[in-house]
Amino acid sequence: MSTSVYSHDHVVLLLDTPDFESPPAWLADNFNIIEGGTHAGGSSRNKLIILADGTYIELINWITKPSEFFDWAGKPPGLLDFALTSAQASAHETYQAVSERLAASIKTTSSGAQGVTDDSSEDLGISYKTPLAGGRKRKDGKDVSWFVTKPRFNPEASGVPSPAQSYFPNGRLDAPFFCHDVSDRDLRVPYQEGDVTKHPCGALGVLSVRVVVPQAQLDAYGKVYAAVTGVQPQKDPTTGFLRFGLGAVDSASLKPIQSQVNIEVAPIANPEDENWVKERGLGIREVRLWGPKSDGVAQTEEIPLDKSGIGASVILVKSQT
Repeated sequence: MSTSVYSHDHVVLLLDTPDFESPPAWLADNFNIIEGGTHAGGSSRNKLIILADGTYIELINWITKPSEFFDWAGKPPGLLDFALTSAQASAHETYQAVSERLAASIKTTSSGAQGVTDDSSEDLGISYKTPLAGGRKRKDGKDVSWFVTKPRFNPEASGVPSPAQSYFPNGRLDAPFFCHDVSDRDLRVPYQEGDVTKHPCGALGVLSVRVVVPQAQLDAYGKVYAAVTGVQPQKDPTTGFLRFGLGAVDSASLKPIQSQVNIEVAPIANPEDENWVKERGLGIREVRLWGPKSDGVAQTEEIPLDKSGIGASVILVKSQT
């Protein structure tokens, strides 16, 4: 599996106010949760679960009707979105490269005397907005700056899954965004400070994010994610999942499984997936975290952090180092 110049940056998980203020056991018992703050605009706040590989899970909560995150505003609590990053390619370099690859992924063919015909059946209407600068001042007075590059969705594109209400019941989030640091990453994600990355469950980093899409559009989404990541997928012969290999912010923490870090683009496969799409829409379906095993048993374990609800979509994968 080829490895992208991009890596996981963070996963966004929305909590309702009671769960944000007093996290449920599947969060509180498994993670060291640190205070974040209130976003500019004042309608949202966050807490962070920082992982040793330099990634993090952002726990977000609405204080009032969302104004600064309008694309997330209609979603129910649970997994919302995920971001990629890169230290090798800047935000503007990424925007240019991804835009060019997306444009090239929509085929245009010539049919001789009949002229040029657009084969737009695979056009999912996904492009990217120009990078938007962001920043804040930390409590210690240090300035933090970054760029966010968000997807733009064209609902009129011919390949968009339809009917929209069935696949995007509360907004469309079926492609990741990018978050590029301008200041040192440690200022935004203090993963090298103290014990913030030591978690009771033993998780060290993000192994994979699974994105669920319709079977009929699997190949089209495969081309989009190839354009987004810059690598071709490896197809699982059993499940049909398309896996796109990613790098890591801090590869030392994930050294035993670095070659397995990825995005999985998966077809809707069971009633649970169908219910997920009905309630939340296409997009992020599951995040898998990795931690080393210490019991001497070679078999890999996959442990949902809760039996149902939001925690069931967060999986801890434990394997020998």
